[in-house]
Amino acid sequence: MNTFNLQATHHTSRVLANWANSRPGAARRMEDVGNGAQLVRVQNSAVYSTVSSDTTAMDALFQPLPTASGMAVNDKTAMAVTTVFACLSKLAGAMTQLPVGQFRYDKNGDRKRVQDSPLWWLLNEQPHTVWTAASWKEWIVRCVYLRGDQHTQIVRGSDAGGGQVKGLLPHHPDLVRARYVKAASGLRVVYDVVDEFTAQVTTVDQDDMLHFAGFGFNGLRSVSAITHAAKQAVGNSLAASEYTGRTIGEGAMPQIAIEYPDGKKLSPEQAKQLRDSFVATYTGLGARKLPLVLTEGGKINELNISPVDMQLIEARRFEREDICQALGVPPIIIGDSDKASSWGTGIEQITLGFVKFTVKPMLKRWQEELNRKLFRNAGQFIEFELDALLTGDSKAQNEAFKTALGGPGSGDAYMTVNEVRRIKNLPWVEGGDELFKAQRGTTTPPTPNGAPA
Repeated sequence: MNTFNLQATHHTSRVLANWANSRPGAARRMEDVGNGAQLVRVQNSAVYSTVSSDTTAMDALFQPLPTASGMAVNDKTAMAVTTVFACLSKLAGAMTQLPVGQFRYDKNGDRKRVQDSPLWWLLNEQPHTVWTAASWKEWIVRCVYLRGDQHTQIVRGSDAGGGQVKGLLPHHPDLVRARYVKAASGLRVVYDVVDEFTAQVTTVDQDDMLHFAGFGFNGLRSVSAITHAAKQAVGNSLAASEYTGRTIGEGAMPQIAIEYPDGKKLSPEQAKQLRDSFVATYTGLGARKLPLVLTEGGKINELNISPVDMQLIEARRFEREDICQALGVPPIIIGDSDKASSWGTGIEQITLGFVKFTVKPMLKRWQEELNRKLFRNAGQFIEFELDALLTGDSKAQNEAFKTALGGPGSGDAYMTVNEVRRIKNLPWVEGGDELFKAQRGTTTPPTPNGAPA
């Protein structure tokens, strides 16, 4: 007969600790419920004590994914790595630069920009009363790369008003769970959303939830680049950073052993006194550089390997490149100019490669999700305008506009004057909506006196 230990015991949970650290006031509420839970330090994660009746089961449930370095890797600890922070800030910065346009197709199949649309304000300025559009897009990038997915609820008006979109409410990944349900129309996805203030759970249909997914989406969730592809690299970077800081904090003093010749044995009291005196004198940033005096023939032996022998600098450089590869950011974009990128030698070529292989696939997933949830049928669509990101220097831009407007040596135009002026934030001009057409099959008319022109 199996027996279970139902006695309430205290257990430390990293998962609850990470959640508590991310939610304002959560730690205080946990203390109220858990009768004074204590905050302790375990590796690189703050851990709160919670009540459990089965410590073994709770250990198996809440144990974080291990790394070879022994460091916990999650969305909180990963942001402490400079390379991760720099890559995500550059990815998010690229997204915030892109204006979002709303378009429709006319009866001739030509795309026309939709003017004065309420969606423009939500997608470019303020999706919700407490969010700017730039902060929202940065939050999407952070959640997708660190957690795999980001969920934004579509706040609609009444059905009598046609269900018009009134706002876009971003959610924290810890507060949303996706699951399948069977409906008359077939398999659907619903999202259980926890209210962070009341703890009440509301189920939201898939048509009313923007689910921004990352690589490896399986219908419910995606793969986190940090906890999968870059897990070991991030763990090693955390361990190397902690080792460096601890070494500096200890005055860069190596670990040593004091060896005495045969026949010279220290009593436990003498050994403790020597150890305490050494620690007090040589440990810390303000340690005095006094000579160490050993009696009775004592000899110093160094135990640890020096950072040079460990190739610590080379290892950290490798981890930086590994993380950049996992996140799809060329190292030179985050300021690492040690090696040339395989995407080209000039910054323009590297930027084009970054946009083509990293930014555009992400934009494609975002646009598909926005279009199928915001419009529900074909006809209108939104599009991120990449011109703002691909703008080169003034000379290159002027040459591109010259070709686009057409003329002698350039042929027919594919842009109008007003289209170019709109890109440069200049006002509309009369007669600027006509495309230039180069003349063909004409000859130069003779001069009035018959002389050649």
